[in-house]
Amino acid sequence: MPITDETVSRIHCKIEVLDSGIIVVTNLSSAGTFLNGQKLVKRTLVKREDELQLGVRFKATIHELLDNVNYETFTWHQVVREKYLTSNALQAFIDTSAKKINNQLPRYFMPVVKSAMAYYMMDESKFREAQNLIYEAGDMLYDMQDGSELLQGIYASVLTVCARLYLQVDRLDVAKETILGAAGIFDRMPSDRLGCSMEQRKETYSMAAEILTMSGLADQATVYSKKV
Repeated sequence: MPITDETVSRIHCKIEVLDSGIIVVTNLSSAGTFLNGQKLVKRTLVKREDELQLGVRFKATIHELLDNVNYETFTWHQVVREKYLTSNALQAFIDTSAKKINNQLPRYFMPVVKSAMAYYMMDESKFREAQNLIYEAGDMLYDMQDGSELLQGIYASVLTVCARLYLQVDRLDVAKETILGAAGIFDRMPSDRLGCSMEQRKETYSMAAEILTMSGLADQATVYSKKV
C-alpha cells in the first residue's frame, strides 16, 4: 500500500491473517506503530475494527488495510487516479505491488495504469514521458483487441488522454482527429458497463465539444455538448 506520508517507513509494519482467521500486527519501524493509540512493542493480536496509526498522521482500520481491491473495475484512468493520488504513489504501486500480484491482474490493467500515469505526467509538464506512456498503452491494447466492448471502451479512453496531450502541446488538428476517433467508438457502443461507462463517455464527449469549439466547428461541438 503506497502511503505518501513521509513519516511512514518504507516497510512500516506487517499485518498477517493466520489460517485460523486471527489477525496479528508486528511493528517494523523505529517511528512506531500505534494500535488504538497505544504503541506496539511486540507481535499483537488485533480485530478488524481496530485502528492503526503509522507515523505521525496516517490512520486506518485493520479492515481498510485488508480490504481486497477488485482490479477488474480499473478500466478507466480516473479510477486509478482516485486510488493513487500522485504520480509517486502510482509509481510505487507499479514498482512493488503490481509485480507481486501480476497473476491476479486483468490483462488490460497495465495499459489503464499507463494512461493514468500519462495524465500525471501532463500535469507535471512532462509531455514526452506522457506521450511514450500513451503509445505504450495503445500498442498493448491494440495487440490484445478481441472485438469486445470492454477493450474498445478502454482504448477510447486512452485515445481521450492522447487528445488531451495533443491539445496541451498545441496540436489542435491531431487532437481533433484523435478525440473524434474516441467519440466514434463510444457512439457505437451501449453505456453503463465496464469500459464504456457514462463517466468515461462524458469525459470524451466534453473534450470533443471543447476541441471542436476551438477548431471553429460550433455546430459539431453542440452535438457532443448535448451528449454530456
